[in-house]
Amino acid sequence: MKISFSATNPCHIYDQALSLFDLGQLGVFFSGYPRWRLKPPAGMPVIPVSSRTLVTYGFQRMPEWLRPPDDKLFRWQDKGFDQSVASRLTRERTDMIHGLPGQALETFRRAKALGIPCVLNHASGPVAQQRELVRPEYERVGINLEEDQPMPAEWVKRLADEMELADHHCVASTVVRDQLIDDGVDTGQIWVVPYGLDESLFEKRKQVPDGPFRICFAGRQSLRKGITYLLSALENCASPDWEVHLFGMPLSESRSDFSSYSGSARIIQHGALRQGEFAASLRDMHALVLPSAEEAFGLVVVQALQCGVPCLVSDRVGAKDLIRPGQTGDIFPFGDTAALGDLLKKWERDRVQVEDRFPRSASAERLVSISRQIAGKEESA
Repeated sequence: MKISFSATNPCHIYDQALSLFDLGQLGVFFSGYPRWRLKPPAGMPVIPVSSRTLVTYGFQRMPEWLRPPDDKLFRWQDKGFDQSVASRLTRERTDMIHGLPGQALETFRRAKALGIPCVLNHASGPVAQQRELVRPEYERVGINLEEDQPMPAEWVKRLADEMELADHHCVASTVVRDQLIDDGVDTGQIWVVPYGLDESLFEKRKQVPDGPFRICFAGRQSLRKGITYLLSALENCASPDWEVHLFGMPLSESRSDFSSYSGSARIIQHGALRQGEFAASLRDMHALVLPSAEEAFGLVVVQALQCGVPCLVSDRVGAKDLIRPGQTGDIFPFGDTAALGDLLKKWERDRVQVEDRFPRSASAERLVSISRQIAGKEESA
């Protein structure tokens, strides 16, 4: 079986494609990134479709106030990418195609014409449910979500049409599985395939580091990520020798949360780092906290656990499926700063080394197994 993927950026799908290539099961990887940026192994079938992605990420390097709104920019990128992938899709190299929501409408239409099964690979949950989960966070700081991040009717219809065309849905967590079921998707159409990663990059550390208690947060510092609840918990529980290391792009929407912080823990902003640099920094942390209001998975949780770092996540984070409470981290109710504070104090006392592993090969093997089962059922029918 040859399974193909299309994605404007590598995200989780590229790791799956790399492992499928190792297994001899990869059809084509249609990439919004140029080949030189991906650095794929020799012989890996990568077809770059990168012009709009290069423009989009070029704008991301500009100050927020100078560039077009992110949502509008990424929708422009995704639509052009989808059209280009559709024109390059062939039956000879593909038995099944995975596409991401917003990037797959024309690709799926072309696939249907060629008789290729379509899998909508959900890096996030259904948009309407996402927005309802994060709406209170925007209201809290006086931002109207509909005005700040409008959803054009054309785009809503595009997402609905992709859902209609999809034969199957691949998700990484039970959180998104349950959201799709709430939206009316049949349980039998949904595959749960947690993400793995490159173990050689996110290498297991040798031991728990010494020094002050170091807490890590990683990701775009948006209201969706719930950073305000981490800051509030720290105000009530942190000692002056605690450090909070933030990795990722600061955003203006969360500026007021940082400006009102009055805790004693030291806040250290690192900005966005290359993966190798981030992995090295991660191994020096004592706990990762992801207090998100909405998080379909949270690959950084896998990265931290793989490096040996315990993780504290809200119950809205999809990667909670991988945490063994009290052993490799803990799960707390979203927005419960008292519960988060108690957990931070507990893990400051009981510093541990996580030994769990999440190789990307395991994720790919599960995907191949499910795909073969589905193909066999469809052939027999």
